[in-house]
Amino acid sequence: MNGIILDAYAARSCPVKTQNAFLPGLDRPELDESLQELFAGGAGFKAELLGQVVAATPRAVDCRALRNQPSAVQVAATLAAMADGAPVIVDGLLPLDTEGHRSGRADLWVRGADAADGGPGYHPVMVKLHRMLERVTPGPTHEPLLVSALGNPHLEHSAEAPNRSLRLASREADLLQLAHYWRLLSAAGRAASGSPYGGVIGSDQIPHLSNAVGVSWVRLDHKQIRTFSRTAAAGWTKRSPLERYDHEHGFRVKVATVAQRQTGGPDDPSLVVTPIRIRECDRCVWWQTCRPQLGDDDLSLRIAKSPLDVREIAVLRRLGVATLTDLAEVDLEALLPSYIPEVAHRPGGEERLRIAAHRSKLMVAGVELERVTTGPISIPRADIEIDFDIETSADDHVYLWGFLVDDTRTDDAPTYVAFSEFAELSDAAERRLAGEALTWLHDLVTGTDASVAVYHYSRYEVLRIERLAEILPRDPFQWAVAFARRSFVDLFDVTRAHYFGTYGLGLKQVAHAGPGFSWRDDNPGGLNSQSWFADAVHAESDETRAELTQRVLDYNEDDVRATHALRLWMRETAGESLGG
Repeated sequence: MNGIILDAYAARSCPVKTQNAFLPGLDRPELDESLQELFAGGAGFKAELLGQVVAATPRAVDCRALRNQPSAVQVAATLAAMADGAPVIVDGLLPLDTEGHRSGRADLWVRGADAADGGPGYHPVMVKLHRMLERVTPGPTHEPLLVSALGNPHLEHSAEAPNRSLRLASREADLLQLAHYWRLLSAAGRAASGSPYGGVIGSDQIPHLSNAVGVSWVRLDHKQIRTFSRTAAAGWTKRSPLERYDHEHGFRVKVATVAQRQTGGPDDPSLVVTPIRIRECDRCVWWQTCRPQLGDDDLSLRIAKSPLDVREIAVLRRLGVATLTDLAEVDLEALLPSYIPEVAHRPGGEERLRIAAHRSKLMVAGVELERVTTGPISIPRADIEIDFDIETSADDHVYLWGFLVDDTRTDDAPTYVAFSEFAELSDAAERRLAGEALTWLHDLVTGTDASVAVYHYSRYEVLRIERLAEILPRDPFQWAVAFARRSFVDLFDVTRAHYFGTYGLGLKQVAHAGPGFSWRDDNPGGLNSQSWFADAVHAESDETRAELTQRVLDYNEDDVRATHALRLWMRETAGESLGG
């Protein structure tokens, strides 16, 4: 295992990445510009929060300025700061753990209880530009979540966060990364004694911290992650983040060891893993290496909506089902007895396979949207019908509130109304813009005797309004929450009650397959609009900024016009199954 050192992302990432990195003769591709832009928002969020921690912590040691120095210089600075008992160390590089095959630096090393040798001990903390927490109703098995403020980010100064818990189902990868840092810290002899804890600073606004972000603490030896187990009677068990990490890290060390010895390239049959198309591939520099190894009808490549996971695909491959055509034609009843015991790591394995098989049949038949009910589709009507959609920046600020107003009592064409600010928004600026938009809506609704209904696609817009009302418990936000409960109509709920989407039930798929709506932009999408917004704010020329601003406005207007077209179509037709 010569020279095998893995960073904190290896255990949480696709093992094919590790394999490609250690295969002789493969050069690592460069990150393209679009992916660099995607990651830039996270870097800005991290820099802002780390700056807040440094400013609030006397004797904090900030190692970010040493990034261009040799690694030995960085390691020495980190170890010196730890020996000195610094309360917080930012971006400190720890020594290589050659025996454990690890390298890395946490965003923060936060002082905790003394280490085993009696010297200063630390906990790893990292920053993530996504929400880490979810609301829960505490039950008898509920583990209280500990949270500490950025101004005092230590575990011993944490307090319980009422009705909050970690998002375990979608944040397992973050927990594995934390476990990597803990193992690295332990190898350096600087892990805090007692139970192993790591911290995550997400984008969650925590009520008992005055709706500010904070450090959410994770006990890394607590069994909380559901995973496959051949020895458990149920076919699955719960493991701790450290246990899951040790397994995943050890597997990737094995993958790297085998890869180092090969000479046949990425399609050598003696390699440990083969590519499976997953969401991670969209932002992976190795995709151009993996894609040629997959046939055009590969099951993981063709089913992108509600895809089967890596284990499910691997099991199907072993059972001879590798392509979309294979799954469309297979006898499910004969396959299930061999398949189900191997996918007990997640609930609903049989239903997931049946849905994937149904989707594959529709794809082979060329059907995009399948009606699953009969008869008229009921959608509430109003005198004034408003279609509504918002746009958010990469740093999760709402910079555009778009409305399409249709007075159904007249023959006038619907009117598009937008409230936007094309600038880097602070929290205060975002709330001011939201106040303007919702005040306009309030005045429109209360200033007429006509009935008003607002239509949107998915609950995202409502959730943002509710979040604003939680932070700002006053009108127009409180009014908007009450009005939404009475008069907002979620067209996504209506759609999924009546249709099965072969390629999913996203607005773009459904509006195209149903009413035949087309966006003016050649490449519409939420992530793309975030990139256009960033360029509209930062482009050098006035002409470019104006062009990109209009592109975003046109995209948002098309979104609300799509919901308008969709609800009219569903009202007017029984909607038979539609092909491409």
